[in-house]
Amino acid sequence: MNPKRSAAMESLNINGKILRVSVQRKPIRNLILRLKSPDELLISAPYACSNAEIQRFVEAKRSWIEAHTEKLARRQAQQSRPASGKIAVYGKPVELQWVIGKGKARLQPDRLILYGADACPETKQRAFDQFAKSSLEAEVERLRPKWDQVIADYHLAAPAIHYRRMTSRWGSCIPAKSKITLNLNLIHYPLACVNSVLWHEYAHLIVPNHSQRFYTVIRHHMPDYDTWKALLNGDL
Repeated sequence: MNPKRSAAMESLNINGKILRVSVQRKPIRNLILRLKSPDELLISAPYACSNAEIQRFVEAKRSWIEAHTEKLARRQAQQSRPASGKIAVYGKPVELQWVIGKGKARLQPDRLILYGADACPETKQRAFDQFAKSSLEAEVERLRPKWDQVIADYHLAAPAIHYRRMTSRWGSCIPAKSKITLNLNLIHYPLACVNSVLWHEYAHLIVPNHSQRFYTVIRHHMPDYDTWKALLNGDL
């Protein structure tokens, strides 16, 4: 059966803030809740689950929703638009310097120099995203041979890897298309975190769900995976 939308809930009031609520019916056993953004909540529900059950589930998760909505909003505010001052690049604080004019982004030991035609927020965001994409691509090309070999041992082809700004996850994988997408915001975290997300998405090519087998495969090839996952989950 194809997933269908249901209007079980349309909104949720969290301390005066209204969240849009979308419900997607799927052939699953349990209710799953995910924040798509600070303003939107997505619920995956079994076909047989009643609207009343969904309502009770959401109410039971109200404290979690409140905490994670605030955390996601704070993270987006901090990372959505680079400004003058300190930012983190691969976990290390550097001074962000903005130069009006033409030039190639330069990362020095103590500063990141970006260039643009003007100083408007959109121009700065675009320049920063271009730097993040270029830098992450270079680092991932260095990291990926190990994971390419691991999945080759499972007779799987190396995936295509894409990059974009994401609001509610560090990466995603579409096994059927052998496609991985990584969050540009990973640029702010240590390379070990980038590598853990990269391997997490690669592992979905082997096991396309989050079963016990999936995490067994993950930890077999990356014993310290949980350390880096915990660091990232503190900000997502």
